[in-house]
Amino acid sequence: MPSFSRHFFYIRMNNICFSNFGKASLVPSPINQMTAAFSKDFRQGIDINLGVGYVNDETIPHKELQECFQFVLQHPETYKNALNYGSADGSENLRRAIKEYYSRNRIGGLTADVLSKKKICIGANGATSLLDSIAEIMPKGIVITTDPNYYIYIETLQRKGFTICAIPEDSDGMRVDVLEEQLKTIDTESISFFYIVTINNPSSVVMANHRKKQIVQIATNLSRKLNKKIPLIFDKAYEDILFDTSVDSPISAMQYDEDGLVVELGTLSKIIAPALRIGYAISDNSDIMNVLIQKTSDIGFSAPLINEEMASRFLDVYIDEHARRVRLGYKQKADFLRESLNKELGQYLQAYSGGQAGFYFYLTFKNVETHSQSAFFKYLSRTTGDAQIDGTPKNPRLVYVPGEFCVVRNGLSYRLGLRQLRISYGFEDLSILEKSIKLMREATEYSLSLQ
Repeated sequence: MPSFSRHFFYIRMNNICFSNFGKASLVPSPINQMTAAFSKDFRQGIDINLGVGYVNDETIPHKELQECFQFVLQHPETYKNALNYGSADGSENLRRAIKEYYSRNRIGGLTADVLSKKKICIGANGATSLLDSIAEIMPKGIVITTDPNYYIYIETLQRKGFTICAIPEDSDGMRVDVLEEQLKTIDTESISFFYIVTINNPSSVVMANHRKKQIVQIATNLSRKLNKKIPLIFDKAYEDILFDTSVDSPISAMQYDEDGLVVELGTLSKIIAPALRIGYAISDNSDIMNVLIQKTSDIGFSAPLINEEMASRFLDVYIDEHARRVRLGYKQKADFLRESLNKELGQYLQAYSGGQAGFYFYLTFKNVETHSQSAFFKYLSRTTGDAQIDGTPKNPRLVYVPGEFCVVRNGLSYRLGLRQLRISYGFEDLSILEKSIKLMREATEYSLSLQ
């Protein structure tokens, strides 16, 4: 009898009752599976990582951040309790510094007077934590986004029970003609929010100001028709590293917002350092901002206070010259990689975008598939089964993000996504980038030889 009781107890312990989200999370996301499989035996200096969107290490201001750390600790009268707990809405110094950074550089066309009426809250762990909070505070329903889309967040939304309505883009961003047609076919009462990355990840397409204005107007008209506010989340993570001077400076979507629908998300990860984990939301002093702050409190306050205070010092003293250097550095890499793409892959590509801001190029092949079961993918991951190609030990491998992860399976662009991929040029140096494009040409020619 005792042994039977112990056996029964063990059976019960092995059956955990998960939420629907928990059940969906038992299976790792596609990108999780791919990166885990590749990185477990990734060989530094041999294999090439164009998949994970790391910033360029050379752009991280190590010396200046060290000075900021020391300065903060030496001036407790200004940076109070910097090594203690912070607050839910973030450091007052940092919120002030962000507004001054905006107004000094006319970011988004926002003036000091306009910014004085806006509210800022700092996320618990970068902009990603604010995105996760938005998914928690908004009702389950339809999320309207761009196709291709920010695959990590969109996959998270799907696991949380949201339905994705993905709208194809053109060179100006989300296509409003397709958006208006889709709004005629879906249950608009079920729309939860819009999510738009203004310099799209993965495609790096820079949303034109006139397109941004049109989208705000469409959402405004829809909100008024439904008699409820539908939030517009504009994720401007890459606007700080817009380096193509021929592109019009982005105007903040808040400039077009009459009804307080727009929430803009920003980050210091791309322009200063990801490890600071500083992401912020800026909007009117509205209910959604107050709920976001409460959700941040539930998580355990905003980002570590010492990081926030260091960031505020950096914005006060170093950001303007540092931002100029960062943009120049990424421009040089983008120009180099564009030349390599044209030379090595131009004849095989239907189109590509990127190289104006951020650190991505998004490629569309004419007739070569790039998904994780494709010959192209197997060549670069050295899993073809051909010893001459794969090598023993394995020849240099290259990881990228397949387009299949960046499009919704039942969306308008799914078939196209099977011929697309995203490469990140932030992390590797120029010689490795040049080598990577030549490897991609080899993979292309191998794939075509099997057709």
